[in-house]
Parts: sequence; structure tokens; C-alpha cells
Amino acid sequence: MPILGTFLKDGDCLTGIIRTSTTQARLTFASDSKGILIASIDGQPVGHAEPRPSGDGITCFVVYLHPDILPDAPFAALVAKGCIFILTMRR
Repeated sequence: MPILGTFLKDGDCLTGIIRTSTTQARLTFASDSKGILIASIDGQPVGHAEPRPSGDGITCFVVYLHPDILPDAPFAALVAKGCIFILTMRR
């Protein structure tokens, strides 16, 4: 699973750099009132991440990004690894 980016907590957001076959940009995930993370680049919404429960207590989200940003897969996974979050491509 290729790593698309790493993200760190920045206040109430997660911020990092995403690198795909078409995009390299600073991506921010900010929580909405329902617990969905809204993904944005330069303040423009480009997708969202939905929490997925895991039996082992690991924080995990399924990430859906605009096809122009993530053209090679329908979705990605955002998983907590210690104090960072790793975004990986899923097919």
C-alpha cells in the first residue's frame, strides 16, 4: 500500500502533505459536527474521511478524495500510528 502522506495534529485539525500521481499539496482534515473529517487544499474542500471502528482500538478513517487528486483508487485509509496519521492508497 503506497503511502500518500503523513499528517500531524494541528489544533483540532490534521495537517500534512499529500503526494499522488497528479497532486502534491498541503492537505488539511478538519472535523465537522458529525465527526466526519472534511479534507481541503488551500481552503477548498476536496473530499472527506469517515471514521471506521476497529476492534484493536486503532483510530482509522476511510478517505474519499476528488478523482483529480486520487485518480488511481476509489478511496484511501487514514490510520493513526502513535502520534502521526498515515494516509495510504486502497484499491
